[in-house]
Amino acid sequence: MGTNKKVQHRLATTNISDTSWVFLSTDGAVVRDSRYAATGGVARDHDGNWIIGYSRFLGVCSLFETEAWAILDGILILLNKRYKKISILTDNLEVAQVLFSPVLEDAEITVLRRTQHIMREEGIWEIKHIPRIQNLVADRLAKLSLSWKSSLQVFDEAPKEVVDLLQEDKNIVGLCS
Repeated sequence: MGTNKKVQHRLATTNISDTSWVFLSTDGAVVRDSRYAATGGVARDHDGNWIIGYSRFLGVCSLFETEAWAILDGILILLNKRYKKISILTDNLEVAQVLFSPVLEDAEITVLRRTQHIMREEGIWEIKHIPRIQNLVADRLAKLSLSWKSSLQVFDEAPKEVVDLLQEDKNIVGLCS
């Protein structure tokens, strides 16, 4: 860990205008009866164009943990692809707030500790709470993974099941930039 490492952490309340930011929309889905859970997410450039998407079936999990897994999967994928300035867009305000708290209140949840550690050590992060209606692609990817029951899948191109939502959901970036 270098001494000149620039790390910025904050809960975003202002607009992002830097075109080098990547926008990561994340979501989790949990079936009420079985408690089966899955994650989904999509990364886009400043114009709202698809960079990469992902989904993962988790098995039995709480909604809170599922939302945290969605963020962790997304940031690990983007860091692996060498993206360093990431604006996380989530419809779960509680997870967003906990990730940026100085001390995790629920230290029992390993995925939160791991995500917070990575966010402290690597990259420049912002996190923004968005309404569910602005998170349709990530939501659909998570729900697809519930039916596919597959381990982590990374999509270089949008799956046909989300193509219809892309233009509608593309306006998210315009609202955030």
